[in-house]
Amino acid sequence: MQSKISTAILSSFLSFLLFTFLVACDSNKPAPQTESEPLPRPAKLFEIGQTESDDYLNFPAVIKSDALTELSFEVSGVVKELFVVEAQEVKQGEVLAKLGQKDLQTKLKSTRAQYDNAEEEYQRAVRLIKEDAIPLSELEQRESERDVNKAQLETAEKALQDSILIAPFAGSIARVSIKKQQAIKVGEPAIEILGEGGLEASINLPSSIIAKAKELIAIAKEQREPNYDAYLTLSAVPDRRIPTQFKEITLDANAVSQTYEVTLSFKAPEDINILPGMNASIWFKDPLKGTYDDSKVSVPLSAIVAEGEQKYVWVVNRESMAVTRRNITVEDGVGEYLNVTSGLKLGETIVAGGVSSLSEGMKVRPWTK
Repeated sequence: MQSKISTAILSSFLSFLLFTFLVACDSNKPAPQTESEPLPRPAKLFEIGQTESDDYLNFPAVIKSDALTELSFEVSGVVKELFVVEAQEVKQGEVLAKLGQKDLQTKLKSTRAQYDNAEEEYQRAVRLIKEDAIPLSELEQRESERDVNKAQLETAEKALQDSILIAPFAGSIARVSIKKQQAIKVGEPAIEILGEGGLEASINLPSSIIAKAKELIAIAKEQREPNYDAYLTLSAVPDRRIPTQFKEITLDANAVSQTYEVTLSFKAPEDINILPGMNASIWFKDPLKGTYDDSKVSVPLSAIVAEGEQKYVWVVNRESMAVTRRNITVEDGVGEYLNVTSGLKLGETIVAGGVSSLSEGMKVRPWTK
């Protein structure tokens, strides 16, 4: 009897362990995942510009900034505090560096005391002259001494202010040429700050181009918006064409090269980090070739999809980054680029690689190496 009871107890205990194990296994199952929006597909993007045919010339250029400012101290001293590093973003009015101020503060305190004393003596002389207690010459002497001390006080105040380097505008620190405990002289380069202004590129054109481009330059001066008659490509991102705008031209030729410097301005696209010093190329229509067909644009062969007789590309909406199919008409030709005569406009962005895996409305993101 006792053996049967023990067997029943053992059976109940094993059943309890099995139930506990099954409950634990069930609780460890992952919760059903809700459907999430698929990640944007990386894609090679291409911005539409005019065809790089024989109608176009290109010249090497170096990117510059019209908002790059070199800051320096207006007094000599030793750098005691340095608050920034290169590539750091700063706000307008932010303190960037300070020289040692102990001697400057001592001198300011001394000159202020001298000025206060001279002002007090002058005011006393003003009261006495009303009582005919002192001659007019003494009043004039005290006024002169007061003015001299005032000028010395203003000089001391300015020297103290000039020992502090302040950001004149919001931007990024491009270069720091000083270190803490370094002795620095007046006007010696200290910090370069890159503002949020526009960028520009300069090229040197021979007189043969300038002579024929007079009319084109006159038209360019009147343009208020960038255009694709002249555009810029970066060595780092050769597939992107950035529209430029004529800014200025030197009227005096370089004595050695006999070329004229032409400067064009442009706005950097938000998805490309363009900095001064980068190498670029400026493309523009050859003024010696007469008229041009502005309707033609060129696209990479890898961007074109053929469906029977119909050819199309995937156009990217720059705001939503969603793609849309667009039918195009293509000229017969060979090579890596083909001319498109209808279906695309200058400045539009298309997908230039992996087009077979795209579908209507799919989102993409720029592919980077």
